[in-house]
Amino acid sequence: MNGKYFTSFDGTKIYYHKKEKDEGKWLIFLHGFGGDLTAWQKERDYFAKLGISTIAMDLRGHGLSERSDRKQFYNLENFAKDLEMLLQQEEIKNYVTVGHCFGGMVAIFFQAKLPNQSKGLILIDTSYKPPFIGNSPVSKILLRYIFDLFSRLPNLQTKGHADFNQFVGTSDLDITRILSDMLHTSLKSYLTICQTLAGLDAEKLLDQISVPTLVVQGTKDTIFPPDVAKYLHKRIKKSELDLIEGANHIIVINNPKELEASLEKFLKKINFLGKNF
Repeated sequence: MNGKYFTSFDGTKIYYHKKEKDEGKWLIFLHGFGGDLTAWQKERDYFAKLGISTIAMDLRGHGLSERSDRKQFYNLENFAKDLEMLLQQEEIKNYVTVGHCFGGMVAIFFQAKLPNQSKGLILIDTSYKPPFIGNSPVSKILLRYIFDLFSRLPNLQTKGHADFNQFVGTSDLDITRILSDMLHTSLKSYLTICQTLAGLDAEKLLDQISVPTLVVQGTKDTIFPPDVAKYLHKRIKKSELDLIEGANHIIVINNPKELEASLEKFLKKINFLGKNF
């Protein structure tokens, strides 16, 4: 895969890859926490055959993009600014943003920042706040403390992109895959992002999303259970909900065909794909 880098607003080097077609319409793919842009390979190949251009990026701290030990480096606003800079770099204006898990959180921040620029938004197994965190301030402080302790450990990292084909069929909490995510992200980056996310609650941003939105959810997702998706659907104007029966949180690599069908149906509905180009 021959991708390239661009320099973001704060000097961070961000790696991305694009597949350009002739129609001038783009799907922008944002991967999940600990992942990288190669996780979207099957979905991108599918839509390329339908004439849709696609672009995917390694979020900062992931894949081949630059890392930092600074917690502020991983503020959600910075991820959203990276995406904004990428679209400016490639002069992309006609697009739909697709985000899975952590990438969906980034997409929510981005869409709230630039509410009228995209043609639509697709949120897959995601939320406005991280999982497993209650409303108690004490629990958030405790989690931050734990992440801070672990972040002091020696850094460990596996270079390059992960091979997600070896994880097809894995469960939400598969230890081997999670360890791969940690090492490919690097231990310090992984834990620093966790520490940053511990205090996140972007619920108020949901009211700022005004473009047509598809919320896709696996019924067997234990990271973000279906009730989370139902709440997103309730709060986001112009949204629709698609529950994919039997799919877990790793829907991008476990259920690509079902996911592609869901996205295609939505894109046709908003006249982004099909005869009404």
